[in-house]
Amino acid sequence: MLMRTVSADHGSKWIIDGWALFRMRPAVWVALGAIDLAVTLALGAIPFASDLTPVFTVLWAAGMIAAAQSCQALGTVRIRDAFDGIRRHIRPLLVLSLVALLAALVCDFAGSRMSAAFNALVSAAPGAASPSTPWLAALVYAIAAIGAAMALWLAPALVVLEGATPVDALKASLDAIWRSPWAALVYGLFVAGLAGAALLTLGVGLLVLVPLVYLSTYTACRDMFGQPANVGEDS
Repeated sequence: MLMRTVSADHGSKWIIDGWALFRMRPAVWVALGAIDLAVTLALGAIPFASDLTPVFTVLWAAGMIAAAQSCQALGTVRIRDAFDGIRRHIRPLLVLSLVALLAALVCDFAGSRMSAAFNALVSAAPGAASPSTPWLAALVYAIAAIGAAMALWLAPALVVLEGATPVDALKASLDAIWRSPWAALVYGLFVAGLAGAALLTLGVGLLVLVPLVYLSTYTACRDMFGQPANVGEDS
């Protein structure tokens, strides 16, 4: 896979290009965003099922990337495009899902250890925990959470768009952020700002933000690894 290094301003361009794709078929994208939110909320409400949320996110990300590719190429998109995209690439996506699940389990373990150690220190229980224990657990949590997020950000898109193997997709996603850190930072700040704005709408704005995040991930992947996603032009 050929990779381009891009400047910081591309981080905002990914959002803009993703928004252009969203405007082409807003009703369908909102419906796909609603499916994402419904499944995520359902998994969070089921005891012991919340760790499956990253698994679903990886699979759904690939489906949304496939739908975005169809939208740009054909000017239209259907809900079934997302499910077809998952079905066509299910084997490598399951490997990526296992990586996401492992990271979630590590975060759960480190988080529980961190909480227990802090509580023991606060209660001053003799010999209950070393002062270094909560900080070590916090470090493990941060490494697992941030590392997995960076490796999995573009991995589903690379599987769908470039036919990458799971290992190559994970490595390439990390390398893309390493080589274009400022663009990734600008993009992350924009997404965080939009998330804050969406929460001010009592969550209604998430119906737009959720698909926009996937669409902008598609345009980011096309920008750094393939033909830039010039929406409205011949692809």
